[in-house]
Amino acid sequence: MVLRNLWRRGTRSLLTVLGIAIGVAAVVALGAMARGIAINYGNALGLSNDLLVTQANAYDVVFSNLDEDLGRRIAAIPDVTNVDPGVFTWIAVGDVPYFLIFGYEPNSVAMQHYRIVEGKPVMAAKEIAIGRRAADALKKQVGDTLRINGVPYRIVGIYETGQGMEESGGVVTLDDAQEIAQKQRQVSLFQVGVRRGADIELVRQRIEKLDRNIVVSKASDYEGSEQWTASLQGLAWGIAAIAILIGGLGMMSAMVMSVLERTREIGTLRAVGWSRGRIVQLILGEAVVLSLAGGAIGVGLGVLLAWLAGRIPGAGAFLEGSISPGIIGQGLATALGLGLVGGAYPAWTAANLRPVEALRYEGGGATASTGFLARIGDQSFRNLWRRRTRTLISTAGIGIGVATLVMLGGLIDGIIGQLNGLAGSGGTGSITVMQRDVADMSLSSLDERLVNLIRAMPQVKSASPYVLGVVSTPDLPLFIFGGLDPNTPAIRHYKLLEGRYMQRPNEIVLGKIAAETYKLGVGDTITLYNNRYKIVGIYETGIAYEDGGGILALREAQRLLGRPRAVSFIFVDVYDPSQARAVAEAINRRFPEVRASLSSEFAQNTNDIQTTQAMTTAIRLLALIVGGIVVANTMIMSIYERTREIGTLRAVGWSQRRILLQILQESVYLCGLAAILGSILGVALLTGISVIPVASQFIEVAWSLQTFVVAIAVALALGVIGGFYPAWRASRLQPVEALRYE
Repeated sequence: MVLRNLWRRGTRSLLTVLGIAIGVAAVVALGAMARGIAINYGNALGLSNDLLVTQANAYDVVFSNLDEDLGRRIAAIPDVTNVDPGVFTWIAVGDVPYFLIFGYEPNSVAMQHYRIVEGKPVMAAKEIAIGRRAADALKKQVGDTLRINGVPYRIVGIYETGQGMEESGGVVTLDDAQEIAQKQRQVSLFQVGVRRGADIELVRQRIEKLDRNIVVSKASDYEGSEQWTASLQGLAWGIAAIAILIGGLGMMSAMVMSVLERTREIGTLRAVGWSRGRIVQLILGEAVVLSLAGGAIGVGLGVLLAWLAGRIPGAGAFLEGSISPGIIGQGLATALGLGLVGGAYPAWTAANLRPVEALRYEGGGATASTGFLARIGDQSFRNLWRRRTRTLISTAGIGIGVATLVMLGGLIDGIIGQLNGLAGSGGTGSITVMQRDVADMSLSSLDERLVNLIRAMPQVKSASPYVLGVVSTPDLPLFIFGGLDPNTPAIRHYKLLEGRYMQRPNEIVLGKIAAETYKLGVGDTITLYNNRYKIVGIYETGIAYEDGGGILALREAQRLLGRPRAVSFIFVDVYDPSQARAVAEAINRRFPEVRASLSSEFAQNTNDIQTTQAMTTAIRLLALIVGGIVVANTMIMSIYERTREIGTLRAVGWSQRRILLQILQESVYLCGLAAILGSILGVALLTGISVIPVASQFIEVAWSLQTFVVAIAVALALGVIGGFYPAWRASRLQPVEALRYE
C-alpha cells in the first residue's frame, strides 16, 4: 500500500527523492573529500624513515621551522643511522593551485621515496622532478622548464608514488627548497632512520630531550594536524547541512500535501477502524521509503561526485575522496533521519484528522486558509496562502539557502575588509608586498633585505616589515600573532587602549578580543612555543583576527618562528598617494619574486580569497539545485490540488499563456518572500555568531548591497526555473479532463 500510494504521484515522489538524494550526495561526497584530504595530506610527506621531527605547537608541518644544525645533534644519538633534513611547502604553479614542494639532499633515503619512471633523479641545483599528476596538469615532460617564483628549473624526471598529493608536486634539492620557502638555514622537518632491532621509543625520547620546541613522532603514526582534519570535516558537514535542511523541508512539504490530498481517504480508513498508530505508521512508512530511495541514489551520486572531483585538472589530487563504510553509513543515516523528521509532522496531522470532517473534505482548496494574508495582494499572492503550512515550509527551505548565501557574502566581505586593513595599510596610498605565487598568504616569505631596497626607491616614504605566525595549543587553539618593529610607522595601526608597546624581546602587546577571550590583562603572562611573554599593553585595530592575537617585536617573532632573516609582508607608504599604483608596478618589475598590490586590493589578489570565492560559487550552485527542486515540487503540488479550479478557468476563457504566467508569478512570489525572510535570517545569524567570544577573534561582518542583490537574484531565478515546468504543465491541462479530476 505504501508503494502504491507513492506511485500515484510519481512526479512528486521523484522530485522528493531527488531533493533527498542531493542532500545525501553532499554528505557522502564532501565527507569523502574531507577524509581524503586529511589522509592524503598526512601521507604527502613521503616518509621513508622511522621517525619524524617537527616544531612543537606548529599548526601544521608546513609552518614548522627548525634550525638545520639540529640534524647533527640528532645524528649523534645512539642507534640513529641517518638524518634527512627536509623542506615542505606549497606554491601556486600554472593550473595547479597547490603545488607541493619537497626538498631533500640528493641520494638521501628520503629522496629515494620518489620513484622515477621517466628521466633521472634530482642531483644538482635548479633541477626538479615532478609528479605524474603535476606533469599531466601542467602538460610538462622531461627536458621542459618550470618557472618557480620566476626562477627556471629544468625538469629532469617524472616520479610516481601512488599518492595523489605527492604526485601533484615536485622534489628539488634541499638548498633550492630552502630558497623557494625562504628558510635560510632552516628546515621543516627531519626524517630519522633507526638501526634495525633498536628501541625506537627510546630513540624518540632521547631526540625530544634535545630541544623542548620539537615533537617527535613515528612515521607510521603521522596523520597530520588533528585540528586541521577536524576543521575540514566541520566545513564539509556545514556545507552538506544546507542541502540536508532544504531537502528535509522539501520532504515535509511533500508529505503534508500528500496528507491534504488524501484527507477523505484517511477519513475513510479511520471510519472503518484504523487506529491513529496505524495511520502514523502508514505516513511514516511512505516518508521512510522515499528517504531510503533518496539515500541509495544519493550514496551512488556522492561516490560519483567524489570520483569526478579527484579528476579535476590541477586541483583533483587535493579533492580526491576516500570512501569508507562509515561515510556511506552517515549518508544512509542522514536519509533515514530526514524521512523520520520530515514525516513526523504530516503523520501526526493525519492521525489527528476527525473522520467526519475528513469525509466532508472537498479538496481543491475548499478548506483553504481564509486569513488576512489570503485577502491581500493580487490573485497569485493570495493563492500562496490557501495552503499556509505548505507555503511556510517551502519558504523556510528556500530561505535557508538564501540565508546561507547572505552569510557567506557578509563573511567574505568581512574577510576582504580585514585583509585590506592589515597593519600598515591605513593610508590611501599604502601598498602591501607579499611573496608571489604563494598558495596561501600565511606561507608568504620574503628576504628581509628587500625592505631596504624598497625603502630606497623614489616615492617610497616608509617600508615596515611584518612577520605572521600561528600557534596551536590546547590553551590557544588558533592564536595568530605578528612581529613588528615598534619604531616603524605600521605600529600606529595598533591603537593602545592600555599600557605601552613592547620594548624588550620577552614582551607582547595583546589584542582587545584576545584579552577578553583568555581573561588576560597588562602584567599577566602568555606562553607561545614554550616561551613566556609579559603582556605590557592592550591594543585595538577593529580587525577581528588582529584583535584576537598579539604583537611581538620583529626580531623576537623571527627567532620564535625560526625565520631569522625572513618576513611575511612589507607595508609600504608613498609620498604621493596618486602614484601608489605606479610604485606597486615598479616594485613588481624590479623584484619578480614578490607581488605588490594596493592595500585596498590586496585581498582580492590572494589565492586564499579566490579559493573562497570559488567555494562560495559551488555552494550557491548547490542551493540553486536543491532549492529549485523544492520550488518545482511545491508548485506541482499546488497544481494537483487546484486541477479543477484551473479547468474552470480554462473553461471560462483563460488562455494557456495566462495560466502559465499566473503559476510562474506564484512561484516568483514564493521565492521573493523566501529571499526577504532568508536575508533577515542570514543577517541575524551571522551577526549573532560574530559576537560569540571565540568566533569574534576571526569573524568580522561586512554587508554590501551586492551580497543581497546576488542572494535575491538567486532566489528569483529559483522561482523562474523551479516554477516553469509546473506552469507549463498547468497550461496544458484540458478543461474537460481537469473538471473531472477528483
